[in-house]
Amino acid sequence: MNDGMTDTSRFAGATMGRESDSDYRVRETEARLDRRIAGLEARLGRRRWPGGLAVTALVVSLVAVAFALRAQAPGDGAWRVDSLSTREVVLRDVDGIERGRLATDVDGRAHLSLSDRDGRARIRLTVLADGSPGVTIHDGEDRPRAVLGYLPDGTTNLVFADAEGTSRAVFGLEPDGSTQAIFADRAGTMRTLVGVDADGAPSVATFPTP
Repeated sequence: MNDGMTDTSRFAGATMGRESDSDYRVRETEARLDRRIAGLEARLGRRRWPGGLAVTALVVSLVAVAFALRAQAPGDGAWRVDSLSTREVVLRDVDGIERGRLATDVDGRAHLSLSDRDGRARIRLTVLADGSPGVTIHDGEDRPRAVLGYLPDGTTNLVFADAEGTSRAVFGLEPDGSTQAIFADRAGTMRTLVGVDADGAPSVATFPTP
């Protein structure tokens, strides 16, 4: 029995010896890590750590917000809100191509553009800073081919241009109620003018080639 107690004591002593050795190794490892960190801080400069920690905290926060929003997203993935306040909205298709843009600019203009599959704007709706609205239709080469505009004085114009950018036909309504249609040749020279004045009197004029 005494031998058994002796063996038990020896086992306990050996175990305590191993635990003490383990504790020493842990402390030694921690000390080495502390020395390495201190060396890194000395080389990098302690002033850089707060900024790095701030960036890390920001990234972690953004990731957390993204996961939170995703977890609360509707089943169809479409968010529904009563109000959205922003200066620009970009619409992209499944391939990431920009197909639409709604924005305001520094000149006070608000505009909506819709693009084709090649990312080229084909139609633009614009309201200028003075409140004048307009619609422009572009061809595949981003050239304006048709423009409809309304000016602050009440004038309304519809202009058609050819592939060279030359205005070939203009239809207008003046503030006094008169109307006119102008047709031009390839050089942009007016050839025919058809109009109805404010009193209802019609007129037609043609202009020969100079």
